[in-house]
Amino acid sequence: MNETLQTTVATTVPEKRQFTPLESVAAWVCLLLGYLFCRVVPVVAHPLGGFLFILLLYAGALLMLWKRGMRLGWMPLLAAISAVAISSSLLFCAVPMIHTLAYLYALATLMYLLYAAGGNTLEQGFSDLLPADFFKALVLMPFAAFGELFRAIATGKLKSAGKVLLRIIVGVAVAFVPTLIVALLLSYDAAFTKLLENIFSFDLVEILSHIGSLLLGIPVGMYLFGAFVSSADRRCEKTLTAESCRAVSAKVRVVPAVTAVCAVLPILSLYVIFFISQWQYYISGFLGVLPQEFNYAEYAREGFFQLCAVSVINLIALAVVSLFMRRRDNRPPVLLKVLSLVFAVFTLVLIATAIAKMVMYIDCYGLTPKRVYATWFMLILAAVFVLVIVRQFAQKLKLIAVSAAVCVTMFAGLSLVGVDGMIASYNVDRYLNGTLESVDLEAMEELGDAAIPHLVRLAQQMDRQNGTNIATFSENDLRDDDDYSAVAASLYLMAADREEPTLFSFTLPQARATAALQEAGIGNELTERCTQIYTYYTMGYSVADSLEATEYEDEVFYDDVYY
Repeated sequence: MNETLQTTVATTVPEKRQFTPLESVAAWVCLLLGYLFCRVVPVVAHPLGGFLFILLLYAGALLMLWKRGMRLGWMPLLAAISAVAISSSLLFCAVPMIHTLAYLYALATLMYLLYAAGGNTLEQGFSDLLPADFFKALVLMPFAAFGELFRAIATGKLKSAGKVLLRIIVGVAVAFVPTLIVALLLSYDAAFTKLLENIFSFDLVEILSHIGSLLLGIPVGMYLFGAFVSSADRRCEKTLTAESCRAVSAKVRVVPAVTAVCAVLPILSLYVIFFISQWQYYISGFLGVLPQEFNYAEYAREGFFQLCAVSVINLIALAVVSLFMRRRDNRPPVLLKVLSLVFAVFTLVLIATAIAKMVMYIDCYGLTPKRVYATWFMLILAAVFVLVIVRQFAQKLKLIAVSAAVCVTMFAGLSLVGVDGMIASYNVDRYLNGTLESVDLEAMEELGDAAIPHLVRLAQQMDRQNGTNIATFSENDLRDDDDYSAVAASLYLMAADREEPTLFSFTLPQARATAALQEAGIGNELTERCTQIYTYYTMGYSVADSLEATEYEDEVFYDDVYY
């Protein structure tokens, strides 16, 4: 009887997973990567550090997968290549938003790489279930084995050393706070404080920062190692499967086709009335003719963001109708195809109108980051709606997967082109060839390092025309309503405001800006002079007024303001 009971228990209680020495090493590596992850954050302050971390992360993951004999299909391999390529924008670009998005994309793609390497994808190849795959890779899989890291550390040949090292880390972490409190209480004694300063000549804030990174890196390492273990063991194989996704999708298709049509027909009717009433107004954007009652800025902004919002709403409405409309034999009804075509065509007209207006605006006033990003976003929407039209005639097209690929490709183009540098180059080129009346210097200043080489180029071209020298420019050369003074003031301000670069904050725009300033003869040692020149210019004083002001009794006040 007892033997039967023991056998039953043995067959019902699952055995604990045994970790190999290689997996034990991987657990320690994950802890190290968790620490490095915390050191890199925020990535906008450490772009080179972030890029090197991504390279280390992917190299370690690929090595571990190779050692485990886990093979990558073409889809995860292509995703990994795109992630590394896009993360290189950390070096080529200086836009914080792009840095953050590129870094997050690389991290999310790594989790998908680990997930797909274990054969966990819901469908093979290019699949419309890609969002569900990413959800499993980012949310379900890591937490299915979240605590396995500590068991892996104390496994195999490294068991004794791992336990000892782990106990040391825990002991130091626990003792740190009370030790710090005691040291602060005893710091009343000058001799004791002096002795501590001689023994521990380090930056306390920096030490605390490293300790915080170590502690916060532990859950990050647990998350990363949990994703690897879950993928290798296929722990969530029966959770969120392709069959369950299709079953849920079939259950929610309860809205009759007539009801769906009646729900969207008022919106489509409004579009028809809108296009008829505003035909002359909007067609002028395609013809490049400005309506008489508008200037370029008013015309471009008038309704632009409303058109963008309507385009997004149309995409959401189309997705909702497609998701909930009832179908027969799992085939989309003819009404759904017609609605998709009509929505897509109407939205493409709206997008084309918005882009035409923006092109007129750019042609008149030049580029800014907002104008570039708005146009880029509208182009993505246009590409998605073109795919919607194609889908109605090619039902085998994987709309979600292809749309995701288009978005990634266009984001790669945006991140690798160096948007800020492109904007500055475009505006300066057009100003020099006479097709742009002026350069928006405030906008150029917001571009940071990427704009400096082009401002230097502009100033040097003005030097050749005027017989001046930007390197010897001073507050005595400032003139009201003078383009050269404005360019020089902006350039000297940007030189003064630059932060001292560090190794891991390196970017190519930063290096190009440094080289351009050196070529122009504007060095870091001129910081005070740079600030002085810009202050005089922005306060609206002429040279005579500035010099005259210093003769008054409140000379100290003027010195404080200007210097």
